[in-house]
Amino acid sequence: MQGRYTMTFPDYTIGVEAYEKIREVCPRYGKSVVVIGGRRGIEAAKAKMTAAVEGVGLEFTGFLLAGQETSYENVEKILRDEAVTEADMIFAVGGGKAIDTAKQVAHLQHKPFFSFPTVAGSCAAAASIATIYNGDGTFREFAYSNEPPVHVFLCTRMLAQAPVEFLLRGISDTMAKFYEAQIASRGKKLCHRDGLGIALSKMCLEPLYAYGEQAVADNKAQKATKAFEEVVLAIVMTSGLVSNFAAPEYNGHIAHALFTELTNISAGEDGCQKHSGLAAYGILLLLLCDGQQQEFERFYAFCQKIGLPTSRRDICASEEDIHRVFQATEKKQDVKIMPYKVTQAMLHQAADQLEQYKG
Repeated sequence: MQGRYTMTFPDYTIGVEAYEKIREVCPRYGKSVVVIGGRRGIEAAKAKMTAAVEGVGLEFTGFLLAGQETSYENVEKILRDEAVTEADMIFAVGGGKAIDTAKQVAHLQHKPFFSFPTVAGSCAAAASIATIYNGDGTFREFAYSNEPPVHVFLCTRMLAQAPVEFLLRGISDTMAKFYEAQIASRGKKLCHRDGLGIALSKMCLEPLYAYGEQAVADNKAQKATKAFEEVVLAIVMTSGLVSNFAAPEYNGHIAHALFTELTNISAGEDGCQKHSGLAAYGILLLLLCDGQQQEFERFYAFCQKIGLPTSRRDICASEEDIHRVFQATEKKQDVKIMPYKVTQAMLHQAADQLEQYKG
């Protein structure tokens, strides 16, 4: 007999005045709200939130800082705050780490939560999964749940004012979802849930090729345009739905494993600043390992146009760093889900090809 599972979908509102929808959506879930988020996120959103709840019977029990890392220590500290225990619902505000911290608090408290991303750097605002880090910022594990936010409020005016580095990170991370999903699912008979996630992953790719370059330019000019909106929806909503549907191994393997290991590398000695779009480097290697030369060339050209890293220097990594990253990547990959094992030798060969490629 088959087991039972339930899929819950996050609703969303997008636009320059998305927060106005709070008064229609949130009152049905209670009368008190605690806001948990990053310092900058709360500063950016507090006035809009306060104005949106006037006259609808919602009151704030507190505005709590999520802390720098999404760590179990920060989560436990926030759980003890009376503002959390007294609240009927949770507003998660800020970037991915702040939202994941609030999300984990909500999951442990069994309270409905609503997300208000202030940067378009990941799908955290729509995904049910939370990424947990150690106190020093290194990756620890994923905290799984089937409970996504009730509603995602995407204020494009606010998102367009964020530094473009967040959008570049979101673009590379989202496109990795498609490439990883297509390779990992190759030749497999998929159940409905995984199959739907894989099918949706195509929308993590083509809209970004179509609108990405213009969206980056619009973000730099702080303009909330159609192109910017389309890219935000792909990064936050489409990617989030893929995460919620498809099993984690389908939408997070080699490119994401490389990303995780690369983030642990300190900046270069020559003052090189680590790029926010590290997943792009992983995608390029993945496509070369998979023999997708034409797609590699397409993605490489796209990276060059919008400013994503295409070389070892761009990611501030020495040969020693790369060797260590490839060792860890080979060990951590889920060899059961991949159609073949990606070895260190394959990664080194791909890295050499990438360094020699001139476009």
